[in-house]
Amino acid sequence: MQPSHTPDNPIPADVRARVMPAALDELARWGVERFSIEALAERHHLDPAMIHRYWGSPQRLIVDAALADAEIISTATDTGSLRGDLLALARNLTGRLNTDEGRTFVRAVVMNRGGHHDEATRMMLWRARFAAVRGVVDRARERGELREGVNTLVALQIVMAPLNIRVLYSDAPVDDRYCEAVADMAWHALARK
Repeated sequence: MQPSHTPDNPIPADVRARVMPAALDELARWGVERFSIEALAERHHLDPAMIHRYWGSPQRLIVDAALADAEIISTATDTGSLRGDLLALARNLTGRLNTDEGRTFVRAVVMNRGGHHDEATRMMLWRARFAAVRGVVDRARERGELREGVNTLVALQIVMAPLNIRVLYSDAPVDDRYCEAVADMAWHALARK
């Protein structure tokens, strides 16, 4: 089933407000592989036909939920400088990862390979997150702050990977000193000297 929404016909705000928290909760609980629109609808008292009408498939809903989650991370990262943006990104990501939902969400999308969702779903999910935060590098490039040859994906992974790895292996909250250290190392790797 194809979704009924298009850029000219967006999902109504009230529908999105009900479905997105439920989708994030389901992803955090069950991961990508066990995600099911029918289970989501039953557990969260939503109409599965309505969800299918607007999203069409579990894959599209998963990606849309990942975009909603990425928007939380990418808010307020435009500080006017590469160093400030890297620190803001690290802090925003950490703010999300330090929540039970954020930590569980990251663990759910990287663990457990067996299931009915394929690698394409996983890649769409991570591309959505990348697209939401790439502005940090794009703005620095426009301002002339980046050294030559910086790969945008790798630049963002320099910030995001240590934070994600830390929450995958520990339940301890990531503190601000760690965010500052990660952002500082990323700045030294990326900045034009």
